[in-house]
Amino acid sequence: MAKIAVGDRVKCQKNGNTDYDFYAKVEKIYENSAYVTITHYDVRDDINVAELQYRAVIALKKMTLAQPSDSEKTQLQAVSAAMLAE
Repeated sequence: MAKIAVGDRVKCQKNGNTDYDFYAKVEKIYENSAYVTITHYDVRDDINVAELQYRAVIALKKMTLAQPSDSEKTQLQAVSAAMLAE
């Protein structure tokens, strides 16, 4: 497993709060998990991600260093600054 640090872009596996994988930015590292801000997610997870207020705590073993590809960006919902301000 790659060493994940604050500021890294990661792909997170679906978990108890989401039904699909999503991309996020790491905000804080804990012992076995990280606090992330969701940046791109599947539109079918819109309600779940909004309820999380676009943030989550995810186990480090459930994430990998990655950024969405250009084709994925067109298929995924991007989180805007306005969404985060709500």
